[in-house]
Amino acid sequence: MKSKRWTVRFITIPPLLLGLIFAFNFIIDPYSVTPYNLLKIPNKFARDDRIEKVSHLSKSEKYDAIILGSSRVYSYNPLQAEQYLKTSVYNAGVGTALVEDHLGFLLYLERINKFPSLVILGIDFYSFNPEVPTNPYFLRNNDLNFMHKRTDSTEYLSKFLSTDALRASYKTVLNYLFHPGAKPRFNTYGSKAGTETLFGFPPLNRQEVLHFSKNKISKELRFIKTAEYPRIDALRLQYLQHIFELVKKHHADIILFVTPISSDLLHEINTDSVLKTRLEEFKTLLLSYGPYYDFTTDNRINDDAFYFSNPTHTTAIAGNLVLARILHQNDADLPKDFGVYHT
Repeated sequence: MKSKRWTVRFITIPPLLLGLIFAFNFIIDPYSVTPYNLLKIPNKFARDDRIEKVSHLSKSEKYDAIILGSSRVYSYNPLQAEQYLKTSVYNAGVGTALVEDHLGFLLYLERINKFPSLVILGIDFYSFNPEVPTNPYFLRNNDLNFMHKRTDSTEYLSKFLSTDALRASYKTVLNYLFHPGAKPRFNTYGSKAGTETLFGFPPLNRQEVLHFSKNKISKELRFIKTAEYPRIDALRLQYLQHIFELVKKHHADIILFVTPISSDLLHEINTDSVLKTRLEEFKTLLLSYGPYYDFTTDNRINDDAFYFSNPTHTTAIAGNLVLARILHQNDADLPKDFGVYHT
């Protein structure tokens, strides 16, 4: 009898637990995959920003312009860009994004008939290192991952049974019940929460120039050199070429720029023979695809840590400065060597 009871438990408990997990994640819906929001929770706390942003794009109206990039574009305020462009803008930047992420987003937008009229693409220097692996969140995302066979994007099973969804649901409920004032990472425009309130930039005549500590610079340099940078990845160059072909196919425009690096870190890169060579090759190859803005130069913006949250991530103020440069606004107020335009 005991063996029968254990057999019954063994057979019934796992499916029951999976059912409870699925139901919990479905009701909380941390990534807003469904249109329901059964508990009317205002702020969701998702870990996987790819699911979060794909879900938003799938349910929203078509945006005229899309900002693509890694976490280094989180601070770029789409509302600031909208003031310049007089059209709708969404920030689809996702953490540790590589070129395959950018292409994946554009292929997805093409499939759902929401390809933008303007692509604003921020490329990171390290993203063409063949030793840097594709982000696992990209590989798990059936909507973005064009490298493997995709499942139906309406198939919710994998989304609601993942450990990431469970963690996000738990955090969402915890904040909803005990910390109702807590804000999620992103606002409804896709940028980092809080950036939507910051417009323009203060006068650029700061007298005091701040610098990062040696420890912070060393930490960032170690991140860049975690994997050796033996060459520029030819496959990712093909992905970049595909991006330009998609833009041409849809009669859209593209603005390409290299994301800012603080001068403190840039000096270390230029004293490393391998990294210096790769940076030069990277810039030369980019130019073969089209004109771009280079924000990896010495100037009074890059020289001042005031405009950076860490050596490779800018503040919202600096994000507005980048947008002003690439969208040709307030050029007279910006240093000429900030965002050098290469043609």
